Amino acid sequence: MIKRICLLLNLALMAIALSAQEKGAPSIRIEPGVLLNTTSDNLGLLLNAEPKIRISKKTVIGMRFGLALNSQKFESAEASRFIFNTESDHAVISFTPTFDYYLNDEKARPYLGMGVGYFIVSEVDIISAPIDIAEGNVNNQIGVLLRGGFDIGKTRLGLEYNYIPKADITIPDGQVIGTVKSGYIGLSIGFTLGNGKNAA
Repeated sequence: MIKRICLLLNLALMAIALSAQEKGAPSIRIEPGVLLNTTSDNLGLLLNAEPKIRISKKTVIGMRFGLALNSQKFESAEASRFIFNTESDHAVISFTPTFDYYLNDEKARPYLGMGVGYFIVSEVDIISAPIDIAEGNVNNQIGVLLRGGFDIGKTRLGLEYNYIPKADITIPDGQVIGTVKSGYIGLSIGFTLGNGKNAA
């Protein structure tokens, strides 16, 4: 599942990046980064792509497409019966309208931003259970993005916090077998593509 998600996201990023090169098109920011609060056995990574439009000298709106790997923290309702696989990668995909406000209009521009979006949480692999179950389901969530940092030219250094409510992990019969916290703190470096009249 993770490989399919990454492939689809990469195809979307290429299409958006090509459109950002057109004259008059909005710019796009690409932000790779790392997660700072992960407890996973694997490295926590993030990748954001965000088409954005400047609406004034100090304000920018955008639509962030995000992928975070291994941000989840699992808790089993019955640890003796259900054990979750923390060695495999788990993903959170987000679609978040954003608003950024810049504190000045200088070369080095500090900013604060926020957004409310839709977060898709991947299924949970179960490695130990009393019945034949391979995966647990997690409902998708509405979450909140808070962020800040500095833009220097077309480069951005940013810190972001994504709040995602705790969600139940269920099996096909509807039984709740645990919970997962998927919220994350990420540190990223961004690069802006595009030079259209609306480029931010």
